[in-house]
Amino acid sequence: MVMVFRGLFFVFFPVFFFASQADAAIPYVGGSTGFAFMSGDKLTINGTYLGDPEYDTGAAFSGALGMDFDGYRLEGEVAYQKNEIDNLGSDVSVLSVMANGYFDFQLEKSKIIPFVSAGVSYANVDVDALGDDGSDGLLAFQLGAGVGFQVSPTVTVDAKYRYFAAADPEIEIGSSKLEMDINSHNLLFGFRVSF
Repeated sequence: MVMVFRGLFFVFFPVFFFASQADAAIPYVGGSTGFAFMSGDKLTINGTYLGDPEYDTGAAFSGALGMDFDGYRLEGEVAYQKNEIDNLGSDVSVLSVMANGYFDFQLEKSKIIPFVSAGVSYANVDVDALGDDGSDGLLAFQLGAGVGFQVSPTVTVDAKYRYFAAADPEIEIGSSKLEMDINSHNLLFGFRVSF
């Protein structure tokens, strides 16, 4: 938990430090929810390969604070997703603290705003399996693209695709060591409110 709070500090502090240097920056809050399609090509316990994980579609949620620089945005985001692993009878959840950058394609006289994004994060991966649970903290990144629709001068709704991947965790669960890939394709629907 201490690592999560440290991650929050190192993600949110730069966003507002750099924002304070630009008088034209507009602060905003945002959130999103949607579907997480986890994938991976290995699953081992104590060095024994168990095959490719078979994940159910999971849920994803996030909240963000950011600054809009009229064409690009910087934000700090906390995100969470959870998926069940069918062939292990378990589930995996990921709590991430991200620093994200967005580039908005400003279309003249249009309320539709396409965008692309990229980010880096600290991610805590937790696995509940074998009657116990364990976790590992890792570096992760995301790449995404989407489209926003400005419903008012201060409110934008959006839909976006995000690819999320983390370094391979090594998780101690009881006397067992579990290794797996962590990456997912997420489809998210959200909003931003500027003030």
